[in-house]
Amino acid sequence: MAGVMSLAAAPLASAAPALTSGGVALRVHGGTSHNWSGYADTQSGTYTFVEANWTEPSYTCDGNAPESSAIWVGLDGYSSGTVEQGGTIAICSGTNQGTHFAWWEMYPKNAVQEVFAVKVGDKMFASVTYKAGSKKPFDILVKDVTSGRSLNMLEACTTTPTCNRTSAEWIVESPSFGGQIAYLPKFKPIKFTAGFASQAPNGANPSAISAFTHVSITMTGATGNRAVPSALTSNGQGFTDKWVSGTP
Repeated sequence: MAGVMSLAAAPLASAAPALTSGGVALRVHGGTSHNWSGYADTQSGTYTFVEANWTEPSYTCDGNAPESSAIWVGLDGYSSGTVEQGGTIAICSGTNQGTHFAWWEMYPKNAVQEVFAVKVGDKMFASVTYKAGSKKPFDILVKDVTSGRSLNMLEACTTTPTCNRTSAEWIVESPSFGGQIAYLPKFKPIKFTAGFASQAPNGANPSAISAFTHVSITMTGATGNRAVPSALTSNGQGFTDKWVSGTP
């Protein structure tokens, strides 16, 4: 894949068929989704920036397959057919939560691209910036603040429909394997902090999640809720996502 990063990216070797995040076709419009839990800024306009911090959680896997959890920030996807995103992911193998990875994806241009391993408890930061006038205007950054390792991808949107940047997201997801939504492994509440977005040129002057029209998204499945976000914090910059059930 084209781009610039600290380590060479490769398709997720353990995922066959292809592992994808985004999964916008699986979303349910409004405040519920089959595969997303978190927040989306949806105010009219075009977003140029999104960012957040979190601590990489430990997962309890129950042996279902596929079983996986991804944490990410991104542009697009809430009401459009593309997502430009980066974050962390873990894929269960039986009752083993497996290796956690930092990853990026230009959905549906490519599948999840894992780049480097992340440890449980590491402090993570991720952002996506749109820089107008560049041949590769999407700058996807994922940094492990604890280890100092990072990926930095510069990407162009080559899909149809194009990347309209009509939303910004902060999401916990059960990703898809060949179109099959994964079971969601159990996790202690995941806390997003310093959540910001911008509609200004090149991501200038970012504001809190709450500064824009926004919606909380509850992940639902066959047996009820799967993951639920809290109300936004008093500064409007964060929230906590709580696991409820793993069943798709």
